[in-house]
Amino acid sequence: MRPLSSGSRSHRMVLGSALVAGLLSASCGGNIDVGSDVLWTARFEGGTFDEWTSTPAGSAGASSATGSVEVSSEHAHTGLFAAKLSVDAPADGGAQSAGMSRKGGLPAEGYYSAWYDLPATVQIGQFWVLFKFRQRSIADDPSTEGELFDVSLANGTAGEMTLQVFDHRTGAAVPLRVAGLVVPIGEWFQIEAYYRDASDSTGALTVWFDGEEIVDLEGTATSPTPWIEWDVLNLADDLTPTGATLFVDDCAVSRRRVGLNGRLGD
Repeated sequence: MRPLSSGSRSHRMVLGSALVAGLLSASCGGNIDVGSDVLWTARFEGGTFDEWTSTPAGSAGASSATGSVEVSSEHAHTGLFAAKLSVDAPADGGAQSAGMSRKGGLPAEGYYSAWYDLPATVQIGQFWVLFKFRQRSIADDPSTEGELFDVSLANGTAGEMTLQVFDHRTGAAVPLRVAGLVVPIGEWFQIEAYYRDASDSTGALTVWFDGEEIVDLEGTATSPTPWIEWDVLNLADDLTPTGATLFVDDCAVSRRRVGLNGRLGD
């Protein structure tokens, strides 16, 4: 069972070092309203990416000149600002990424949360990843980094946007526990994951969409070492239209569920 839970409302490409390009800088955010269990937040209210980039091995950037990361006042979940992540991902262009990353320095078990807004429906040819965990087979050797779990957008049978959780250990999508999941367009939604690192059967991954549990992998080896990377991003290949933008706000790492009511304070 997952410890410290406060209850709930009930692809695949290597991001790699490209995300580090274009680092931006500047200010701290508020505390999350989950008591002393909060470890870190990023609200973008300083108008910069400093909450990410001032953290050891944290970064914000885009993989190519066609992508961009900026703090925008166009659209925010709370407060005045949010991250605006844009890519141009044609069919023959390979993986394109824009986003934020924390490489290491994360807890062996914890809750990871971010809010997203999609301005438009997009047809996905290959993949469109929003939320990612990566691992290392040797904790102090960056050359051993590899993929672990992705939370991605996909097209439903009627063309709507839905979610997919891809397990790189097995090379397959994990069946969702919720049928007919639809990601809203033009509305904020939350992705939250509980990750427990273990090289034996005590590992776990649980994913919630808007407070509803959609994946629960318990009793599984998750990673061979304690090192973990978390990416909140716009990572895509072969989209129609090729240009795709999303907004991100109120990112958090906590020892307790953030949930839909994890209000951020001043």
